[in-house]
Amino acid sequence: MAAMRAHMTVKIISRRIDPRKVTIKMVDGSLVQGKVNVYHDEEVVQRVSDMFTKVTDPFIVVFDATAEGRSGRVLIVNKRNVAWVSPEDAPPRQESREPEKPEESGGSLLDRLRSS
Repeated sequence: MAAMRAHMTVKIISRRIDPRKVTIKMVDGSLVQGKVNVYHDEEVVQRVSDMFTKVTDPFIVVFDATAEGRSGRVLIVNKRNVAWVSPEDAPPRQESREPEKPEESGGSLLDRLRSS
C-alpha cells in the first residue's frame, strides 16, 4: 500500500491582495463587474492585462462581483470565455524617478583639484 501512494505537493496561497475594479464582457454577452487580485506569487503581474498574458492559470477569480442581477458574489471565470476586460480604476501610481543628471563638474577631476 505504501508503494502506491503518490507524492503530494502543497501550494501556499498568499493572503496578499492588490485589488482592481474591472468590468468583464463574457463571450455569451453577459457582463460581470467586480474586483480581481493582480498580486500573484509566481508571475510578475502589475496590470489587469498581465493576468491574461503572463499568468498561466486558465481561471481568474472575481470577487465582490455583480452578475445576472446578483451582487457580492465570488466567481471563478475561465479566461477562454472572456471577450474583453476593462479596468475601471487606475492602478496605484508609483513614484516616477527621473534619471538623475550628473552635477556639472566645472572641468576634469584634475582641474578641480588644482583649483581647490
